Amino acid sequence: MASMRRKKILASLVLMLAVAGSIYFYLPKMLADEVYPLKYEDLIKANATKYGVDAALVCGVIFQESRFDPNARSSTGAKGLMQMISTTAKTMAAETGYPSNFNLYDPATSIEFGTAHLRDMIIKYDGNIDFALASYNIGGGATDAMLRTRGGQAVSSLRYVVNAKHYQTVYGTMYATELGLNSSPVQLQEADQKAKESEVRGYFWVQLFQNVFRF
Repeated sequence: MASMRRKKILASLVLMLAVAGSIYFYLPKMLADEVYPLKYEDLIKANATKYGVDAALVCGVIFQESRFDPNARSSTGAKGLMQMISTTAKTMAAETGYPSNFNLYDPATSIEFGTAHLRDMIIKYDGNIDFALASYNIGGGATDAMLRTRGGQAVSSLRYVVNAKHYQTVYGTMYATELGLNSSPVQLQEADQKAKESEVRGYFWVQLFQNVFRF
């Protein structure tokens, strides 16, 4: 009887582990839209191509800034999907040929302004994505000052920079097809792709728990 009981307990544990493993591996795919939503992909792809910016990076910034909420507004007055402030938006309107009565809550406007601004920052910092992201977040002057006084590692360690690059990895892995990245250099060799997928699963579970405890 004791042997039978041990076998049943062992079988139950194996079943529980199998279920837990399935949940760990497959839930991220099932709930991808809930945890890491993707909207306006056509606008994102079009502007990413137009301005030469990785579409997954644009998605990472949008998720970081607004969680894809086009009506988002910060306490400092930044508006829309990519959380542009008025002064930067006016510069981007002139640069992209928009009329002066632009609407930052319009997804097409926000995505074009934000992507063009990212492109400008990437060019300014000679292709360094970390510095470009920092500048997008805290401004070019503050980023330059940090580079002078604390160095590049401090800039790369900023939470905004780290998170945005995590989200870039998530969107570039989960939504490669939707973002037209299948033939992009972002695509990896099979072994690297599996490693990225494992990394993304970790981000998924962290973000899921953050979402749960936020409410």
